[in-house]
Amino acid sequence: MIMETLPAVRQLSSRDKRQLAEELWNSADAEDGEVTVDAAVLELLEQRLAAHAANPQAVSTWEEVKSRVFAGRGA
Repeated sequence: MIMETLPAVRQLSSRDKRQLAEELWNSADAEDGEVTVDAAVLELLEQRLAAHAANPQAVSTWEEVKSRVFAGRGA
């Protein structure tokens, strides 16, 4: 495991580890030049974009979404 060879990473806070992961991801993207996305994911995104274009008023605020998510968790 890479973390075993980089003990300094193990000492990072959760926030710093997330930041490092994001920076590594972005760096890998820049090196690869392109991120591959599964065709099924692209199709789903296209369907959702088309549904939104057909009915742009059918949206929820972030607060409404959070409320539904947390209600489902019993919170």
